[in-house]
Amino acid sequence: MDRTIASSVAVGGISALNYAGRLNLFIQGLFVSSIITVIYPMISAYAAKQDFKAIKKSLRDSINMIMLFVFPLMVGSMVFSTEIVSLLFGRGAFGLEAIQMTSTALFYYSLGMLAFGLREIVSRVFYAWQDTKTPMINAALGMVLNIILNIILSRYMGIGGLALATSISAIFTTILLFISLRNKIGPFGMKQIIISFIKILFASAFMGIFAKISFGYLHSMIGSNLALMMAIIVGGISYIGVIYFMKIEEVDIIKNIVKDKLRKN
Repeated sequence: MDRTIASSVAVGGISALNYAGRLNLFIQGLFVSSIITVIYPMISAYAAKQDFKAIKKSLRDSINMIMLFVFPLMVGSMVFSTEIVSLLFGRGAFGLEAIQMTSTALFYYSLGMLAFGLREIVSRVFYAWQDTKTPMINAALGMVLNIILNIILSRYMGIGGLALATSISAIFTTILLFISLRNKIGPFGMKQIIISFIKILFASAFMGIFAKISFGYLHSMIGSNLALMMAIIVGGISYIGVIYFMKIEEVDIIKNIVKDKLRKN
């Protein structure tokens, strides 16, 4: 449906969506897939033992871990959407119009990046309980919403509307999954998750602003691509510095893991 509508919205619309979608999935996969690979066998083992307490803790830790890694990537993709697309694809026949369309799609896809990651981990909890029906129903509702929003938003926003429709449907589906999961296993620490969410949101916003200011300053002295890479490094350091002092439990867990590995080496 996305491709069908994109072909009628703009010339090169399908390519713009494909490039932006691949970037979005690549950025997610760097951390989300790794976390899920580690956590899913643990959740399945706890589900087999009916150990609700362990499942809730593993789920809570996984959600916070995904937010910790994906949130700054999401903000970075939004702040530097044009620069990232220009760096990776801006050459040859991929001109300014293609860069603009693809960066717009990447920006709106990025809005749903965190929702995509959280949806994957919450779905795995249902799979661990041998419940494939609930994720399927939620996915079907999300697909219907996506199609409706595609038709509406593409008329006003073009390619960006198609990407935004995908992100909104992902956020909607994730919220439904959270509600369904709470009904299935009871409270699993949403208060703690929301507190971590706010802290990580603040740190990511600070990172985005600081990185954008750094890019503007560096761009006036060096090339755009080098300025982008240096701004990303500066933003990453600022993010690590902020979250280190915000007392997020998962940061301490990561810090202890790194310390243990250094000691062993």
